[in-house]
Amino acid sequence: MNFGIIGYGNIARKFVKSITYTSGGKVHAIASHSLDENDSYLQNHPLVKLYRDYEELLKDDDIEAVYIAVPHFEHKKWIIEAIKHHKAVLCEKPLVLKSEDIDEINQYVKEYQGYCLEAFKTKFNNGFNHLKEDLKLIGKLKSIEANFCFDGTDKKDSYLFDLKQGGALNDVGSYVVGFVLALVDAPVESVESHIEKENEIEMNFKATLNFKNEVQGKVEGSINYNKERYALIKGDKGEIYVPMFNRVVEYTIHLENEVMQKTYPIEGDDMTLEIQALINHNQSTHTLHDSKKLQETIERIREEAK
Repeated sequence: MNFGIIGYGNIARKFVKSITYTSGGKVHAIASHSLDENDSYLQNHPLVKLYRDYEELLKDDDIEAVYIAVPHFEHKKWIIEAIKHHKAVLCEKPLVLKSEDIDEINQYVKEYQGYCLEAFKTKFNNGFNHLKEDLKLIGKLKSIEANFCFDGTDKKDSYLFDLKQGGALNDVGSYVVGFVLALVDAPVESVESHIEKENEIEMNFKATLNFKNEVQGKVEGSINYNKERYALIKGDKGEIYVPMFNRVVEYTIHLENEVMQKTYPIEGDDMTLEIQALINHNQSTHTLHDSKKLQETIERIREEAK
């Protein structure tokens, strides 16, 4: 499958490496306003086309799918344009900044018989699938804690601190909230939350998601302080500790009389299988419905903190 890349920042530079591990995927073209024609990637891949206009890339009939890695607030526009040009879409998270925009995207998907996938890589790694299976070992699920905290304040010119799109919830919120939602098979009944802001930017947040099946999800995210990243899943018969839960490579199961260490090396890297999912037209692992539920929950966290 021939991919075009819209936007060529740091995450797109990772994508061009990740796609080399897939079966059937290759980069055909890049659209970027700023990429140097003498960039080492282009020099080493002379058959990859360079477009200066995103629309021109979408008009390329040899491109079957696009990877969208522009700033968050531009996602919706280029998702819709790509679908209208009959390209399958893999878009970086967060898919959009408003849950209602997903309904509009879904209408275009139906009208054009298109395909749109949010790049929520956690759910596409094999370790995550095994983790879901192993939940039964700890009995009835009671709670899940997950945090993604780092200090990005040394890069104030980053998109993280852009009022139109930045902040902790719009960045790391997808990881922690999405992880919990993917493991709890019940609707969120209520939300309790606290957000700290600086110059109107959401610097960090903490929230408790109370599910209708009485499971509690406790999530934390930050762009202004560091913390060991992990998830802790508790049941009535034991618990599971997951380091670096956003890319599940290993976890430890603690039962009353037994400790089990599980390890699942990633195939390629942590973006490879989400790209493979688009190539395989996998529409079940992470759906637009899942993306909307994720964004709605983030919005509830924001609303309850006011």
